Amino acid sequence: MDNKLTKLKSFEKKELLKQLKVTWTYNSNAIEGNTLSEGDTSFIIESGLTVQGKSLSEHNQVVGHIKAIDLIYGLLDKDHIDEKDLFTLHKAIQTEFVLDYEKPNGAYKVVPNGRWKKIEKRDKLFYYPHPDYTQHLMDLWFTEYGHINIEIKNKEEAVKIYTDAHIAFTSIHPFWDGNGRLARLVANLPLLKNEYLPIIINNEHRQEYQDIQFEYQMNSKPLDIETAQLIDENSDYSNLLNFFSKEYKNSEKLLKEIKNSRKQLKTKTRRP
Repeated sequence: MDNKLTKLKSFEKKELLKQLKVTWTYNSNAIEGNTLSEGDTSFIIESGLTVQGKSLSEHNQVVGHIKAIDLIYGLLDKDHIDEKDLFTLHKAIQTEFVLDYEKPNGAYKVVPNGRWKKIEKRDKLFYYPHPDYTQHLMDLWFTEYGHINIEIKNKEEAVKIYTDAHIAFTSIHPFWDGNGRLARLVANLPLLKNEYLPIIINNEHRQEYQDIQFEYQMNSKPLDIETAQLIDENSDYSNLLNFFSKEYKNSEKLLKEIKNSRKQLKTKTRRP
């Protein structure tokens, strides 16, 4: 399938981008634990109203992610994104104002962060790179992936560029919170800049998504002040490529539906 938006008519592209916002926001928030359904998400976006029985924080996460997507589309006017752009995106998705030195919004983390993983029936804590290394590692990230005007020739290149930008970002984990949602946003910038569909991770594949990232990170070289290259194409790297390639079907289905709906608009001509 042609994954580019260039062959769509203007009203078709508008409709597709509208639905992509809903699907992208729902799945990205759900991966992080938001319990709003895709229908709830669509309702909040279209009406601006709340859903009975759901928390205000979950509603705000929808509003924040939509704002972040709008910012992403705004960044497509640029050829290169910088730290200021990233901090603005972080502020958008961090919708709860927390006055806490250890939880800065729009700034890199100041205390170590990690994730728990059950290994051989034991809970073990694995840390991401130390905050002292964040600036150096993010400087490398912007050097490698900040140029969003890179030419993408086909779907395979699109998947690889997305994979590298995404896994490099989540491996650094530069913020105290919001790293996954930000990775899923900024890694799509080069794709959107080239008029390709964004890659949207299906929430139903959340466990596989988290597991393949963890396996890659555990088997990669540690990221620290001496790191010169962020991507380690180890034995687990191909699993990442395969996973993100399969996840492309989530937005491809929407594009297919747009194309299939064209027949509804065909007008019949009356015979003389």
